[in-house]
Amino acid sequence: MWMPSLIGRSGPRYLAIADALADDIHSGRVAVGDRLPTHRDLADALGVTVGTISRAYGAAIERGLVSGEVGRGTFVRAPQRQPGATRLEFRDPADRSLIDLGLNFLRVPAHDHRIAETLAQMAREPAVASLFDEYKPQAGLLSHREAGTRWAARSGMSTTPDRVLVCAGAQHAMTVTVLGLTRGGDTILTDDVTYPTMITLARVLGRSLRGVAMDDEGMVPEALDAACRSHHPRLVYLMPTVQNPTARVMSVGRRERIAEVAARHRVPVLEDDIYGFLAATRYPALASFIPELGYLVCACTKSVAPGLRVGFLAVPPGDAGRFLEPLWATCVMASPLMAEISARWIADGTADVLADARRDEARVRQQLARAILPDVAHGGDAGAFHLWVPLPGRTSSAGFVAAAQQRGVAVIPGEAFTVGELQGAAIRVSLGPSRDHDELTAGLRVVAELLRGVEASGLV
Repeated sequence: MWMPSLIGRSGPRYLAIADALADDIHSGRVAVGDRLPTHRDLADALGVTVGTISRAYGAAIERGLVSGEVGRGTFVRAPQRQPGATRLEFRDPADRSLIDLGLNFLRVPAHDHRIAETLAQMAREPAVASLFDEYKPQAGLLSHREAGTRWAARSGMSTTPDRVLVCAGAQHAMTVTVLGLTRGGDTILTDDVTYPTMITLARVLGRSLRGVAMDDEGMVPEALDAACRSHHPRLVYLMPTVQNPTARVMSVGRRERIAEVAARHRVPVLEDDIYGFLAATRYPALASFIPELGYLVCACTKSVAPGLRVGFLAVPPGDAGRFLEPLWATCVMASPLMAEISARWIADGTADVLADARRDEARVRQQLARAILPDVAHGGDAGAFHLWVPLPGRTSSAGFVAAAQQRGVAVIPGEAFTVGELQGAAIRVSLGPSRDHDELTAGLRVVAELLRGVEASGLV
């Protein structure tokens, strides 16, 4: 009879049982098709109530781990996408059927001319052909890696070109890091609610993702320490500045404590600073506290232009070589043309101008949102592209999202960001995609009306 090991597992008993089952399935201790003990047998063996086992099996069913067959029992099922998971999809920008408060980017049309001017200038340069007619080093040209060092400095990390790899955006940098530092079955720790790309990466690449408790500053050091002792992770992923989706920001003291825990357990930390430019205060990178274990992702996509798919991965001294194979396997090399545009803009200050413009506009939109949604608990940074909105009472996030869509507004349910089980329904509201303040106002008013009338509307 399968017997879960609950040693070192905290939290509700039923979730500990479900987590133990997930671990045993992943490790092969329990195989696809195996029949699990009856509710009564397992309850007696563990000394818990039958109701606890029912909730544990129910949680496992929701995660897609097992299936219950009436009259036969509960069986381990083949891995598949969780039924509750929410896939994020990009819509055609020409589609005006919904006010988009879902995707997280911000355009600043006043600076569109800079793109045309740069492309026109490059088109007149004969040497531009070399960006198209030959392969470049996987890690990127030296001039492009030098630009990466300057961009990483904005994220509070002092580095050198030999420690920077040019990637096809932040998501690609994350993929390369996961492939370079972990293997199938390894555990990655992240915040309880986190950037959906990491959730997708873990699922697609066969890594085990574990959520770590958060507070108003983000990941809790004591919870990280306990998770390291229990799960022996190979990587910690976090977003200390303007976290997605909560928009929380870690203090310098918290960063030092997280770094101390990581150093004690010798676990690498992948720091995603994609939104760091939005914060009014420049914070030191975690890697500055643990230079031998710190990896930093910074990019031009959110700060400079969404279509400029260029990111930089800064690694510890002497560590760049291990990522060349993942770079080759995933895209051979980042687009030299996109990297060249990024490098020029970083060098001549255009990138700073565009980032500053986005930061200024984000603050204006935050003020607008906080005026329309005054009763929402605004725990995140006042310069974020997004709001994390807890829903009242027994409100269902899926029901709220459906109701908003019926009113012509797209928002993202909290489950899309959740590792494990979402503690309290929530949605993420993005302020950037709306084409102007009038469109944003209209969308936010729909959200406000739904929040005020949620109980009466029966969204439970």
